[in-house]
Amino acid sequence: MISPVAAQRIDTLVTDPVSGEQRHRADYAGTVWYGGRPQMTPGMVVSRGGGAQITTPFWLPDSHVYEGEAAGQAQVQASAAVQSSRDDCQILEVGAALGENPQGSGQLQVYLAVTAAAQLPLGVAYRVTVICAPEAVRGL
Repeated sequence: MISPVAAQRIDTLVTDPVSGEQRHRADYAGTVWYGGRPQMTPGMVVSRGGGAQITTPFWLPDSHVYEGEAAGQAQVQASAAVQSSRDDCQILEVGAALGENPQGSGQLQVYLAVTAAAQLPLGVAYRVTVICAPEAVRGL
């Protein structure tokens, strides 16, 4: 069970320092919960899961839709951190890219892939930055 919870997306126009061209920058952030969100009870958090290997990518819930050809030159960067009270959690790999969302009828959106080993439930804080030509973002 994967539950992404997006924080506020930040959109800005920036200038490429080399070419002087305007670029669109979208900063995505949030937390994705693997194994469900922990349940709070008075004085403690209830952990109901066991150990797991996490490999399933997910689509960012607040992703822009990007245009195919114009998005070809997009730059995508991702980082992630474990949010857990346990010491036996490790993030092994983090990556993000634009891909065709199977739910979006051929639309390009941002997805994040995290490879980790952990006890569930596990929260992973993520931050993804996409920089592209303004015309690559549909609806701008």
